[in-house]
Amino acid sequence: MLFDPSFIREAAAVYAGKRQHVYGVTHNDSYRYTVRRNIHRLEKALIMRPRRKVFGSDYIGETINALKKIYITDVANPQRKMEIKWFVDVLTSYFETVDRVGSIESSYSVFKELVSEVSNLNRGSVPFSRSDSPALPFGYDDLFTLFRRRRSVRWFQDREISRDLIDKAVVAALQSPSACNRQPFEFRVLEGDVCREASKIPMGMSGYGEKVPVLVALVGKLDAYFEERDRHVIYVDGGLVSMSFMLALETLGLASCPINWPDIERLEKKMDNLLGLSLWERPIMLMAIGYPDPDGGIPFSEKSPLEAVRVYEAG
Repeated sequence: MLFDPSFIREAAAVYAGKRQHVYGVTHNDSYRYTVRRNIHRLEKALIMRPRRKVFGSDYIGETINALKKIYITDVANPQRKMEIKWFVDVLTSYFETVDRVGSIESSYSVFKELVSEVSNLNRGSVPFSRSDSPALPFGYDDLFTLFRRRRSVRWFQDREISRDLIDKAVVAALQSPSACNRQPFEFRVLEGDVCREASKIPMGMSGYGEKVPVLVALVGKLDAYFEERDRHVIYVDGGLVSMSFMLALETLGLASCPINWPDIERLEKKMDNLLGLSLWERPIMLMAIGYPDPDGGIPFSEKSPLEAVRVYEAG
């Protein structure tokens, strides 16, 4: 096992991601990951009971410095509007709440200079009470029906899929939880020749892969992290967002099939070359999507009984 090369790619990818995060000075995503992580840490501190008078002093300077790197470009980008608003709203609430001592006061001065008219912002992107959450328009039975309806579909109609529908499913999936809200992934939507080439790479698509209309490759981005302890978070967060994505597709009239991605070096290289991935970017899984063929068969796939997977433990 000491000489088994199977884990060399993972080790290299983790190291490359860490290096890119720390030293990729022209790579705005690294700064953005830092800000997203630390803003979420501040949110959690703001809702603590009891709330401390001084908190966040050990990372507020890092947060403001990273924000400076991306603020000018992101504030002018309409696609980043709500993200920047979240950053500013939470930081404004933080500086109004905390005792501004030491590094907090100096960071506040930089923040005020960076962000104009802070006091006039409508601060809606801050922690809120559970009672203010949207009311559910359905119950458990409706949700369970959606879960039962979502099954792995391998036979699709020869029909074009609107990119707007795919985007809607991605937007819905982005509401999934993610460690420190970093969302370390990217949806690569593969169409046409790229889709057909990609379908030949993973195992398990023989016999139907060439007729899949669209493949989505979920790519994990290890440059979101600076510590090796986080190296597997891309798979946890990737699994959460993938399930939400497939459920959202179902509500839009589209079906899906998650495709296992085998961690095999020769297949990794093929996918790297096809998608132009960096060393710190790793395929997490593929998902075939399309309009389901109404006459296409679906494996029944009975699920495990409750008692086989649920264990209560109490003191």
